[in-house]
Amino acid sequence: MPEEQQLVQPTEDWSEPPEEHFSDVFWTAINPWSTAITFGLRMARPGEVDRPKIRMRMPLQQAKALAVILLRAIRQYESDANVTVELPKKLLDSLNIPPEDWERFTRA
Repeated sequence: MPEEQQLVQPTEDWSEPPEEHFSDVFWTAINPWSTAITFGLRMARPGEVDRPKIRMRMPLQQAKALAVILLRAIRQYESDANVTVELPKKLLDSLNIPPEDWERFTRA
């Protein structure tokens, strides 16, 4: 098992598994001490407001480490499955991610 995956494994036996949630939309908030990521569900009908479901708060250091570990895991999945996970330009635009930032991030 790759070392970065071992870092996220529980260190003791859990009596109950953690709750699982699905999210297809998220919001972030950040301050000098921490960040909050709110995960939610996108509503299917026009005019309905997306619905937040769960908020995770963490120190900035943990968020930065999480970003690196997620990127590594996604790259490993892409390599193993011989696929590339792409985001449509329309989605990048809606997230205010310029194409050059996306390219720099995915190549890093």
